[in-house]
Amino acid sequence: MSVAAGVAGARLMPGTEPVAASAPPQIEVAAVAPPQLAAPQPEPAAVEPAPLRTDTFGGLVRDAPMSAPFRPQLARAEAPTPAAIAPFAPVALTEQTPAGPVEIEVPLPPVRPAELGAPDMAFNAPLPPIRPHDLEEAPAAALPPVVVASLAPQAPVAAPETKPQLVEPSPQAVEQAAPPADVPFRKGQPAYVRIFKEEGQLELWLRKGAKFALYKTYPICKWSGHLGPKLREADYQSPEGFYSVSARQLNPNSHYHRAFNVGFPNALEKQLGYTGGLVMVHGDCQSVGCFAMTDRGIDEIYGFVAAAIAGGQKEVPVNIFPFRMTDSKFARETGAGLLSFAPAGNERWSSFWSNLKEGYDLFEKSGEPPVAYACGGHYGFNVNGAACKRIAGW
Repeated sequence: MSVAAGVAGARLMPGTEPVAASAPPQIEVAAVAPPQLAAPQPEPAAVEPAPLRTDTFGGLVRDAPMSAPFRPQLARAEAPTPAAIAPFAPVALTEQTPAGPVEIEVPLPPVRPAELGAPDMAFNAPLPPIRPHDLEEAPAAALPPVVVASLAPQAPVAAPETKPQLVEPSPQAVEQAAPPADVPFRKGQPAYVRIFKEEGQLELWLRKGAKFALYKTYPICKWSGHLGPKLREADYQSPEGFYSVSARQLNPNSHYHRAFNVGFPNALEKQLGYTGGLVMVHGDCQSVGCFAMTDRGIDEIYGFVAAAIAGGQKEVPVNIFPFRMTDSKFARETGAGLLSFAPAGNERWSSFWSNLKEGYDLFEKSGEPPVAYACGGHYGFNVNGAACKRIAGW
């Protein structure tokens, strides 16, 4: 225990007798060797600690109480001089510090190859080539413009407008031009009617220029029977074939609003012995053996047909097909080729429908209604002979 701690304890102990101040006890201070501590780490600048003040140890305070157990052990001694007290050296805490210096291995950079020589720290930019003396100075206006690339989206640049080269036509190449194909539809133009039973549609075609153009397709309210031609009177079957309508076949005062007779039986059907008559295209949207249209529809159809005849067309051709006679549709309906699932009973009309398809294909290719003839039990197209009779109106 140090002397200072003993003195402080004596002062705090109650019930002790005061010590006379005249004869202070002599305290012998044993020299305490400083503890052997680990060598402190070097500091940038060591601060010399101030010397301890020992004047308080020169004598004990008179009135300081002292515990009985401590009094026999205390010996009075002369106050130690400052030189007798070893200076207190700071102690560094080394609980978490390793015993020796920490060595960290740092990888060295790769060694520069000897054949590359010593690196040149100074950057020498290459000089531009020397302009030959035999070149003339180009004028500034002739230099090409400098284009600076940009990452920003560029607005589209419109291509310069170019006009086609004018070619003077030679007199030999000039021909009489057909009427323009973009003329508007109007009443009085030549007309052509196509009917498709299975699809339930009636097409009205008008001539525009050199060919006919489709004006409108109308839905058929009702037609009678099944696919196939009409053979006899009162069989409730709508006909199929090629017909013509003249002025005598128009009926503006029909019991079915407006009507025109298609001309059944035609010349071929008479040759084959078919019977019947009064097959109409009319209004009122109801029929037995005819093709019934809406009143609004027949008003428009009848108006164009009558105007075409009044405008100089002698007869308006009316072609009635069982269906749209494309190759694929024809094969499905007749069971031709691999498509052998035709409805029962349609096979007997395969030859007749093949004859109708000839006229259908002619119009699809040329845009001109075919001129049909009755030629020995079948239709002939665009022919003229003693054995054939043209399909005409009344």
